[in-house]
Amino acid sequence: MKDDLTQVKYVGAARMKLLNDSGITTIKQLYETPLEKLAQIESISEHYAKLIKDAVADVFGKDPDKPAPKVEAGQEKKIEGLDQNFQNQIKILKKRLKQVNEDLKPLGKKKYEELYIGLRKKSKTLMTRLKALDQKQGDLSDKDKQHIIKIGGALNSTLKIKGKKPKKKNYKKVVKEIQSFSKLLK
Repeated sequence: MKDDLTQVKYVGAARMKLLNDSGITTIKQLYETPLEKLAQIESISEHYAKLIKDAVADVFGKDPDKPAPKVEAGQEKKIEGLDQNFQNQIKILKKRLKQVNEDLKPLGKKKYEELYIGLRKKSKTLMTRLKALDQKQGDLSDKDKQHIIKIGGALNSTLKIKGKKPKKKNYKKVVKEIQSFSKLLK
């Protein structure tokens, strides 16, 4: 159906009803509606108004009368699943980094202090890059997301295994893995 507003990302059945109640019943009307007016509609904040306007422009370009590109139901679920896996991997890595920093504290052992400081620096760099990655997630291709999930999973395993006891080889292995993953995210 050409004027089914649910074809637009961020517009589900509930938002479509709100839009229809506000007099916006076609994709062309949605495209032409000013951002400020869209943001004033109940339960559509300025944030979602921008996302909806961008989605309309991305999908329909300059011609909101053209039909939406066909997306297979399985393909849409696959993309959503990939995004969910990606977000979960980032969340797990952040949690695991914090845990490793706690578990590998030298606790009065001077011989590990320098190694721990190096670990903290590399962890901090990686945390910063993970936060930036959260922000630019939409700009990444599916292939890049899958690669990050795969490498992130390997790092997660290393952190889980090696991040238990302060030993020289554990510090070196963890720092090496963190550094290589951090370079990947550059």
